[in-house]
Amino acid sequence: MSKSVKTFIAVAAMLAVAAPAMADFKFSGEFRVQGNHYTSAHMGEQDARSHNIIQQRFRPKLDYRVNDLISLTYFAEVDTVWGETLATGRDGRVGSDGYNVQTKNLYADIKIPQIDSNFRLGLQGLRDSFSGVVFFDDMAAANLTGKLPMNIDYQLFYSKWDTNAYAGRDRVGLRTEYKDTDFYGVDVSHRYGDFAKAGVAVYYLDNKSMFDVDNVPAGGEGLNLDAEMWWAGLYGDYRFANLAFQGFALYQFGEVLDNAPTNTYVDSEAWAASAKASMILPNGDIGLRYIWFSADDSETDADRFYLSQGNYEFTDENLMIFLVDKWVNNEGKNRRAITDAVEAGYGLHALVASGNFRNLPMNTYVNLGAGAFFVSDKNPDGGDFGPVNRTLGYEIAARIGKVFADKFDVSLRGAYAFLDDFYDDADEDRFNNNNDANDVYSVALMARIPF
Repeated sequence: MSKSVKTFIAVAAMLAVAAPAMADFKFSGEFRVQGNHYTSAHMGEQDARSHNIIQQRFRPKLDYRVNDLISLTYFAEVDTVWGETLATGRDGRVGSDGYNVQTKNLYADIKIPQIDSNFRLGLQGLRDSFSGVVFFDDMAAANLTGKLPMNIDYQLFYSKWDTNAYAGRDRVGLRTEYKDTDFYGVDVSHRYGDFAKAGVAVYYLDNKSMFDVDNVPAGGEGLNLDAEMWWAGLYGDYRFANLAFQGFALYQFGEVLDNAPTNTYVDSEAWAASAKASMILPNGDIGLRYIWFSADDSETDADRFYLSQGNYEFTDENLMIFLVDKWVNNEGKNRRAITDAVEAGYGLHALVASGNFRNLPMNTYVNLGAGAFFVSDKNPDGGDFGPVNRTLGYEIAARIGKVFADKFDVSLRGAYAFLDDFYDDADEDRFNNNNDANDVYSVALMARIPF
């Protein structure tokens, strides 16, 4: 047994003994192992490359009720790649005995009954009200949620994403200058009985990293770019009988650092919107979603969506390549519609169909997805590749699974993406070649035990 598992069992045992009653202590989480074979065809490459990996993830969660108003939560994560050594220590290789326990969440919940609210303080998971296009991640935050008269719900939060991490680009003199990255949010919604909800949310990012558009570290422009950015949007959902409708419209505006030596900033402006119609069936549901991001039509400004903290947009559409695979661990994560089109300045039009079916013969279940993806503008002034074909491509995906012994969930999922002429044009313009884009696919066999 690895030191990681032994350590966690010991901590769980100590907490259980310390608790005055077992009713105050709750242990939950999940364990999953998945083998993934997938191909990737990056721009400028002649052929698609094959990748094989077996990963496992253990997420134990400990909840302790201190009293009727206060509770504590610790949520850990142990990721292991079979046969590989990670920087944190010996991991999935023979004789594995690594130090790889990560803290995913660690927070306190304090109920405030006088104002019908809850205050959550510490490392926690937060998601925006716009399908994750702004943020969907774990972060250190102070988060106040509650209810007001007239069926109004609210959320106020503050999160610190970085403390002077990029000062001088060599991490010298950390926390000695005010170059932090702070994030703020306000979200207010109104419930109309049990059938409708409408809300408005505003987010503000203050990133003083001093990285400009031509010099950002690995990990993505949006995460590290020096910027002062706002997002303001409307969202809502409506349910009638077995029909459901949901959608949002979101506006991004602010400024980003264009040239650090001259301290020159440029404006940034972009739009995003999405709408989905669903039908509830006796054994599942089917849905159709439309997605739109505006293109960058400015040669001088940065008019494109820069931020998606966490990179988990539209995770419920059952796709694996053009949109994010809901079940991916760390390797094999694709979101090509966002990285290749939206973040490259071409914007996006997408139409995605999904279906989820339970209690099928032999007690199986099926999740289906299919999507068509196009750029908003095939030749925007701010596009990275020059003129391109409007069609990125198409994707079909499916997952079939069965649960054994009430908890042992075994599933096989796969997706195939037909890459269209957008990739051929981008290759020819950016890399001066005539490579034809190879279609790509992903297949994963997963065993999962929630508890």
